[in-house]
Amino acid sequence: MRKSGNKFIFILAMLIFGSIGLFVRKIPMPSLHIAFIRSFVGTFVMIFIYIFLKKKIDREAVIRNRYNLLFGGAFLGINWILLFEAYKNTTITSATLAYYMAPILFILLSAVVFRVRLTGIRILTILLAFLGLVVLQMKDVSVMNDMESRGILFGLAAAFFYALVIIFNRRMKSISGMDRTFMELFLSLLVLSVYMLFTGEFAAFYIPLEALPYALILGIVHTGLAYYLYFSTVDRLDSQYVALLSYMDPLSAIVFSVILLGEVFYFNMAMGALLILGASILFDLLGKKEEKMKRRN
Repeated sequence: MRKSGNKFIFILAMLIFGSIGLFVRKIPMPSLHIAFIRSFVGTFVMIFIYIFLKKKIDREAVIRNRYNLLFGGAFLGINWILLFEAYKNTTITSATLAYYMAPILFILLSAVVFRVRLTGIRILTILLAFLGLVVLQMKDVSVMNDMESRGILFGLAAAFFYALVIIFNRRMKSISGMDRTFMELFLSLLVLSVYMLFTGEFAAFYIPLEALPYALILGIVHTGLAYYLYFSTVDRLDSQYVALLSYMDPLSAIVFSVILLGEVFYFNMAMGALLILGASILFDLLGKKEEKMKRRN
């Protein structure tokens, strides 16, 4: 496939991810149950893709990375629960921007886990992003109400657990993106199932008929298909393209929420978006140049 075709597929995956909030809003179920549906359906979609493509899982690679996969899968499930709670408690724009603190939190965690030195650019991006988070919680000149602030906190908590997912994925060795995705989906399903079993949540599990189409789309399109599209193209594109095109996810989420849900886009949201996304873009552009210069020296 040509490079332009890979770019189109990658952007399509980002747009699909960006529309998740629209569908979660249509499912009147607890976030735990929605996360369970997503992991359940997504896992079986991935199994179908393996069968259709006649691919086999690299068992040796899975066994070699079993602990990182287990923690990555468990934290992925927790991340979904918190993100869906964020969508339910505040605007999709605010939830998305809070969630996009994940790259910044990853930088902080990397300093602890991988002992990566906090350079000037890293510190600058951290400060800009956290300033953006503060600005995001202001509406005009007044503080947001408790529900909206709680939604932003859920988004920030989701970002923390996604940063942990990234950490454990970075620790994996010699395993394909597709195998990694399938195992993390399967393990998130396993962890959520055990939790729901011991807490009695299965007794309360019920999918309203009107929510069934949205739940299936969330599992089939937003999980199985979107992850497959992402991992089938990400290794074929330059890392710089991947870094920049990834911002189609939060930007499309904001556009979809404003156009399709009629959410009001306040000035503080624009400033928060500029600071949070700008900090991540700054790191993608300048941070990597800084690392290359150090390697040369």
